[in-house]
Amino acid sequence: MIFTIFGYPKTGKTILFNLLTDKQEDISKFSTVASKFHKALIDVPDPRLDKLAETLNLPPVHAQIDYLDTGPISFGEVKNSTFIDLLRRADGLVHVARGFDDPELIHPLGQIDPMRDIQNMEDELLLVDLMTIEKRLERLKIDLMKMKSKELEDEFDLLNQLKIHLEEGKPLRQYTLKPNQDQVIRGYKFLTIKPLINMINTDEKSYKSFLSQEKEPEKNCATIVFCAQIEKELLELPETDRVAFEKEFGLDQYSYIKENFIKSSYHLMNLISFFTIGKQEAKAWTITKNTSAYEAAGKIHSDIQQGFIRAEVIGVDDFLESGGFTQAREKGILRLEGKDYLINDGEIIHFRFGK
Repeated sequence: MIFTIFGYPKTGKTILFNLLTDKQEDISKFSTVASKFHKALIDVPDPRLDKLAETLNLPPVHAQIDYLDTGPISFGEVKNSTFIDLLRRADGLVHVARGFDDPELIHPLGQIDPMRDIQNMEDELLLVDLMTIEKRLERLKIDLMKMKSKELEDEFDLLNQLKIHLEEGKPLRQYTLKPNQDQVIRGYKFLTIKPLINMINTDEKSYKSFLSQEKEPEKNCATIVFCAQIEKELLELPETDRVAFEKEFGLDQYSYIKENFIKSSYHLMNLISFFTIGKQEAKAWTITKNTSAYEAAGKIHSDIQQGFIRAEVIGVDDFLESGGFTQAREKGILRLEGKDYLINDGEIIHFRFGK
């Protein structure tokens, strides 16, 4: 899973990247390097997996997130093809907006206004998607003049509806697709259909005033307020000193982004985890909610999916309390489920399959 961090210049993208990944990439107020980007693969913390692995004396293999810090993009320049490509690779987008004041860093638009910048960025992403649709519609018109095709006609009609939606200033994540329409447009990798987390990077003086701008995940979009520089400094302190400084900064109720970002992003993207136990490892797998056992099997290996017979299912807590698969079978709490069974968060799955 890839999260791409992006935003306008001097918003704190790289310091957020460092906070999320424990990296130490250079940060400079006055850097003018726009082409450099950073990448890191990190484990998704999961105490349930750690407990499971410890009990079974197996190494845990966590699910992973790929973070990409794109570097800055100037106002009005989002349509840059290289930048667009980096965004299109992402499963989720993380837009960093500036909510802190610094007399040494003049905002390109003058006044600090993160909600304005968030809307500006949304408008730029909308324009990219609109240009993509218009280009494809021109091609489709030519193709439909040459031959009639139900498939092309359906695509043409859908793209026209999406075009109208974008022209009304609404991102595609707010458009309700009919069954199978997502397959029609999947190849376009539209930017405004991707899950988006807007991160308002503020300071201790204005943190509380911006908290009212936070938005819980809704229609694949959320807004989170954080203090990158202060959080960085607090995390470098011993825990006893940290509590005192939190009070001094007025951040005693502060929610550390490193701790809650993954939780928020999983919620936004409707992701859950299930576990498998092998001879050499206990492993976590990330899937979307309402994934069937058959689809989950394919996440592990196509051979398991193709030869699917049954899935043995048990919640991780029940498994730990029972002492293992054998004991769980004896107690009757290990269930046999078919292809259509929808996996729940925190379940251990053992797939039976034929070769």
